[in-house]
Amino acid sequence: MILLQIAGGLGNQMFQYAVARRLAGKGDGVVLADMYHLGVQLQPARKYRLDKFCVQAERVSWQHVLAYNPVEFVTRVARKLPKGLAKRLLYRMDRHGLKSTCEYRFYKYQPGKPKPPLKIGKTVSERHFHFDPELLELSGDMLLMGYWQTEKYFADIAPQLRADFQLRASLQGEDARVALQMRESISVSLHIRRGDKAVAKDFNGTSAEYCQRAVEWFRSRLGNPRFFVFSDDWEWTRQHLPEAEDIVYVSHNSIGPDVEDWMWEENMNLMSRCRHHIIGPSSFSWWAAWLNPDPDKIVLSPPYQRWLNFPNCDTSDVIPENWIQIDDR
Repeated sequence: MILLQIAGGLGNQMFQYAVARRLAGKGDGVVLADMYHLGVQLQPARKYRLDKFCVQAERVSWQHVLAYNPVEFVTRVARKLPKGLAKRLLYRMDRHGLKSTCEYRFYKYQPGKPKPPLKIGKTVSERHFHFDPELLELSGDMLLMGYWQTEKYFADIAPQLRADFQLRASLQGEDARVALQMRESISVSLHIRRGDKAVAKDFNGTSAEYCQRAVEWFRSRLGNPRFFVFSDDWEWTRQHLPEAEDIVYVSHNSIGPDVEDWMWEENMNLMSRCRHHIIGPSSFSWWAAWLNPDPDKIVLSPPYQRWLNFPNCDTSDVIPENWIQIDDR
């Protein structure tokens, strides 16, 4: 069994599930989804997003971690105590060598220095951001923690994952109408990711220059493409990429002040139905493009160096080799 630690938004959760599904296939095929880290993550608050898909994962309570990492179980119990008491207890545990190995390690990576063990006990934590082939050699029960953002971990089970990430419900109403428009045109999805990424120092938002450059790239190469725009910041989008005859806003699933309440799963499904794709520096649109199985699709992406701004994260494996990277500044 794979006890998968779910964290982040929809795209991150899909990367996590994809790797767990790949590893589970070497054993009993069971993936257990532990949502504990969604509850302790402060900013931005996230929800579990995989239930609308046909994923093969069973949701379990946070206490399930006891069978995989007893120190992590005690750590979680301690965090439920009053703040001062919790701090003292965790400090004493640390002094006695009882520090949980259930932690994110990739941002501590130092090139040129010996790598720490990938698996400690039953806990497997991502030790650097780029592809780690040793992960695919592991088998047996494990607690899996990380982001694992490269298709190199799961490309060999692509058909299985594309089936798992189909929506359980059929398209209805406006979704069905937009899907028909996509099917009847040379459709290109364009994802504008601003929101939290536009202001966070460790990430990059979609730039106006990138949008214009990518749109003109397709206009100059395809006969009458039609761009279907998805965004998490419609005010910015209307200012920098106005609607036009070939630019269609898809905003009906983006209603309400809290973007976490928007229907992101339905938006991803629609984006994946386009013939071609313009993705942002975002795991969300990465997956929308990847779920399109057409071998002739064209995917434009910002340079891999713009995926993250962590100085010790090598992001060179994030963008698949057959996608086209263009300057976004």
